Amino acid sequence: MSDPDRQHPVHSVILVREWEQQMSSSGCCGRLEGDALFWNGERCFPERRALMEGAGTLFRAVRDVFGDTVVVRVVDPRNLPALLPMLLQEFWRHRVPLASVWRTLSGMAVTTVIVNGRLFSRGEWPPVDQLCDALSSPRSPSP
Repeated sequence: MSDPDRQHPVHSVILVREWEQQMSSSGCCGRLEGDALFWNGERCFPERRALMEGAGTLFRAVRDVFGDTVVVRVVDPRNLPALLPMLLQEFWRHRVPLASVWRTLSGMAVTTVIVNGRLFSRGEWPPVDQLCDALSSPRSPSP
């Protein structure tokens, strides 16, 4: 039974970042799981770990501030069977203009933030307060 007073989330955030389990060739023979370490115990891919942790910081901050009022999803850019339908749904739901659709789809980077179907940040994670301020705005978020 559904609750008629329950409000649907107003905003949605998609964080595009690589999954750790698919850093190599993503094949059965080349998959690296967990923290891959060199023989001396150092991490093999420290820059990717930093990107993953940056996405985690954004995810936690948005969930802590907005709770269930904002849907936050994390997707690997190589997972096109999940990413494309997710984006199409966002474009449709938020009535994103074609020019913004093209801007969002062109040149998807590993560190991309999409808010309500529109590109918010690409190439580096935005500051947490900038993302939270945009989500607090009654208008459609933009950087």
